[in-house]
Amino acid sequence: MTHDHRNDPADPGHDTHDTHDQPDETRVVERQTYVEREREPEPHYDPPPAQPAAQQPAGSQVNVNADRGGGYVETAPGPLYYARRVVSLLFGILAVLLALRIVFLLLVANETNPIVDGIYAVTEPFVAPFRGIFNFDMVGVGDATLDVAALVALIGWFLIYLLIMAILSVGDRRRV
Repeated sequence: MTHDHRNDPADPGHDTHDTHDQPDETRVVERQTYVEREREPEPHYDPPPAQPAAQQPAGSQVNVNADRGGGYVETAPGPLYYARRVVSLLFGILAVLLALRIVFLLLVANETNPIVDGIYAVTEPFVAPFRGIFNFDMVGVGDATLDVAALVALIGWFLIYLLIMAILSVGDRRRV
């Protein structure tokens, strides 16, 4: 609320012939303005289809904020993603089995046990190519033996795994 202390002769409530000792020059002025606008519907955004990026010369700078008509980058797994996952799973299982073979031989596990015998049978084809690399394949103290060929096989198969993963990574979109 605002009070106006001006003399406004056009005001119907203003009396120039005030009978009071002091003329009351105060009047109440109220102004309210309401503006209503129609609500516009929110725009719907459809990203443009993914387009291959233009080839840039090596070492050139690229403005990532430039609008090339694309703007949408596909984030789905690359074409060799699942092949790499399967290779990792298979080599992981092989590494666990070779480690179990080494531990079972060190701890003198019972070879008549079907689990121990199964692990020895499954891992033998993977250890066989690495036998004979050194003059000794096993080091024994009492009944406990360290299968050096299995230890070398574990390292050898890990290096082969790294080589296969590097080859699969060449054609993959995402670098890991």
